[in-house]
Amino acid sequence: MSRYRFGWVAAVVAGGFVAVVVVSAAVAVVTDDIDHFWLPIGVIGRGPGGWATALPMVALGVLQGWGLWQILRGRSMKGKAESARDARLLRAVLYASLVFEFVPSPWWVDILEDALWVALVVLLYRVLNQAPRAVRTVALVAGVYIPVAGLTYMVLDVGYVRLFGLPWFVWMVLTLAAQARDGRWSRTTVWSGAVLAADFFLPVTVSTLVPEGLATFYWFSIGNQVFEVFGLVWLARTAHELGSRREESAPGRGHGPRGPLRVALACTVTIAVLVLVPVSDHAPGPVTTARACERAEEDRRWYARPPITGGRAFVCEVRTSGKPSFAQDMPDGLLIVYGHRLCGVYTRADPRELAGLRESDGLDPADLATLLAGICPPAAATLKAAADAEQRELLAWEAAQQRRCAKVPRHRPLIKPVKATVVKSPIWPELPLEAYEEGAEDDPFEDDLMERAQENDLVVSAPGHLIVFASTSLRSCVTVETYARRPPMETEGWAHVVEVGYQSPDGSVVLSDGLGSAPLPDLAAHGKGHYRIRVHVSQIPWKGDEQGAWRLLIMSYPGPGDHVVEHRPRKTP
Repeated sequence: MSRYRFGWVAAVVAGGFVAVVVVSAAVAVVTDDIDHFWLPIGVIGRGPGGWATALPMVALGVLQGWGLWQILRGRSMKGKAESARDARLLRAVLYASLVFEFVPSPWWVDILEDALWVALVVLLYRVLNQAPRAVRTVALVAGVYIPVAGLTYMVLDVGYVRLFGLPWFVWMVLTLAAQARDGRWSRTTVWSGAVLAADFFLPVTVSTLVPEGLATFYWFSIGNQVFEVFGLVWLARTAHELGSRREESAPGRGHGPRGPLRVALACTVTIAVLVLVPVSDHAPGPVTTARACERAEEDRRWYARPPITGGRAFVCEVRTSGKPSFAQDMPDGLLIVYGHRLCGVYTRADPRELAGLRESDGLDPADLATLLAGICPPAAATLKAAADAEQRELLAWEAAQQRRCAKVPRHRPLIKPVKATVVKSPIWPELPLEAYEEGAEDDPFEDDLMERAQENDLVVSAPGHLIVFASTSLRSCVTVETYARRPPMETEGWAHVVEVGYQSPDGSVVLSDGLGSAPLPDLAAHGKGHYRIRVHVSQIPWKGDEQGAWRLLIMSYPGPGDHVVEHRPRKTP
């Protein structure tokens, strides 16, 4: 342990970590409760259960313990550290990058990580000067593309050319080739980086080799975290071993990677070419944000664009609903693959599988249809059937309400009106009925009339602004009558009757709730001028319905005076 600067500390921490993982696994298996298993990073989904689930996670925990040992032990105490300026800067950037891997990632941390990445790529270009300039230049361009594209996406909220993660893969392979021939890094360091580079093939490998179902994401999660460990180890060992002076050229070192590594790199590049097309469906790509989805929906509403459909609809449903929580940062392409797996679970409708989905992924089976409708035809059919049933129920209810209004005796005017209109369909406003006229001296939209409403709670007015407080809890059967002179007072059979004065500056008094409901007939039968507005209301009892419906009669006639007259105080009918 004394060979390394912090060898004993690293051994104690790593050994304690592994011991806790193993003991917690034993407790989880004995109690048959996998939640007792302790691992600092969770695993998506579940395996079959018992030791079959625990053992891969224990193996991951042991690997993480090994990674802690590699990271914390520091550089070898043999020899003196290299003092070249670029080497010292690169070592500092590598250690800083390693620290940031353990820091949460709000937007400002992401920007710092991008800056560190650019510094890392540039300094590796300068330090790995034993490699051909052409190789280092290609690696430099591929490496810098990654943060530039990511920063553009973050700041401008626009998409970028995905290239299916290929720039990172190219940078990683060329960097490892340069490391292997440099003389300062051991085979373990280079092979750790090679394992990290293989992460490029993880999505297509898991989806190809693991059978359909939720286990796909269990194994994908395990594999993804294995690669993360090797990535951290590669950063740490690259920094540790950069503290040693360059070895003299050994056979095979000065002219390219040694035999096994050269074969491995050649195979890697060949496989990359062969599987690039299928990988394109699975490789990590951009992550659509919830804000981008909300903005697209706002644009759709404002500019009457077609609704979002397909995979994008599913991605936006996941982002805006926050379900499942673990998938919020999953790249769009991989998220859509996950959605198709869920569609299979939904289509099979196996109760045990659905119950397992709730336990492993935190998804309520009742929410699946809404979540999957964009990419799962059976889920879309379920939603459509539910919407059709709801529409039929609503139409039946509206027809019943209309029949209810049709059975109400029509009002018989005591004098001949200018016009009498029985509104054909009962109204159900979501807000009080209001009429605005722009010709008023005071802005009717800013007169605070709602706040200054009279205690009668039925009708209130100001010049150019009239409010009638129709029921928002039940349908109302409405009759509107306009007169050339004051009609006789009628209070019999009405629960509440109130009359107010109203000045019409434009000669158009049309009440509506402002939310798209059909407007009522114009109350200004004689154009501009002063009117008296009389409102009558009562409830209509209905057999088998305690509340029934409302009956609303609105009269308008020309006349002076702004005083409010409550002809019949409110009473319970």
